[in-house]
Amino acid sequence: MFKPEEIIFAPTAECNLACPHCRVTRIPDRLEARDAIAFMKSCRPNGLERVSFSGGEPFLRPDFICAVSRAAVELDMLFGRLMTNGVWFDSPEHLQQTLTDLHRAGFDGKFGVSIDSYHDPNLRDLTLFFQTVFSVWGRRDCGEIISTIPPDGAEPRETLEKLAERLGGRLVIEDGIPYSIVNDSFLNPGGNAADGAEALAIDIVRVPYSAPAGENAWTSETWFENDFCRGPGNVFYVHPDGSVAVCCGFANENGGLIIGRIPADGYRQLTRRAAASPVVRACFEDGLATVRQLLEAQGSAFPGKTEDRCFFCDYLAKNDFPIPRRNR
Repeated sequence: MFKPEEIIFAPTAECNLACPHCRVTRIPDRLEARDAIAFMKSCRPNGLERVSFSGGEPFLRPDFICAVSRAAVELDMLFGRLMTNGVWFDSPEHLQQTLTDLHRAGFDGKFGVSIDSYHDPNLRDLTLFFQTVFSVWGRRDCGEIISTIPPDGAEPRETLEKLAERLGGRLVIEDGIPYSIVNDSFLNPGGNAADGAEALAIDIVRVPYSAPAGENAWTSETWFENDFCRGPGNVFYVHPDGSVAVCCGFANENGGLIIGRIPADGYRQLTRRAAASPVVRACFEDGLATVRQLLEAQGSAFPGKTEDRCFFCDYLAKNDFPIPRRNR
């Protein structure tokens, strides 16, 4: 069942980078803070309590993220992740002032910094971004690294090792331990670090590349096993033009996953449309694997097999299948 747990605002589709894997349509629209805040107020009484930011590069709209953060604090909402490339600023002074304003606005979530083989990493600016975040927030555990893993498996290990060294930590990649950048104070909290440094902890979230419907991803020998959308789903993702999707993955510009638009629509209208959407029901109620089996039983044929559930969802939504319901 679709039950939104988080609002993700994308205040702009603009970005200072042009990464080859990015599928954000560069529309000129800019989401208004007043519309976002009114939407939050319609959602809060219904139990939705988390706010995050994405884009484009959200730091190109500091006015928006500060205004929305202040409103979230007033509404007693929690913060999730603010996605950023970490290299958007013009100068150290620009970076310092923007982050200070955001801190004063009350944002206390995680900074999700994109570092992978698709980005051209600027180690100097990335280091400065993390150092300034840690200084302004007075803690060294409020950053994350989001790394998209390409089909060939290439990872920016050298970049991550150099970044870790510059931040006074080391890259940890061991069986049974999540990828991370940490220092000795974090690894041995009961001991006495030689330099007395505060604990450094940056989780590295590794995300497999997911192909859009336009790419040929029908090359797997087996079908995906995960039936329901538990990862990027259960969100209201608000695009710069105000359209609202039920997904924060690459397919969230797909019309089949759009359920309305703010400011015209509030929480109740959006959830009603989500409940009536065949694609949303397939993702959250019946299960994508179950729907695929039902379609095949009815004679539908697919170009091949895929282990990528998000790719299949995107394909399903774009091709206007008469999606069957599971018998209950």
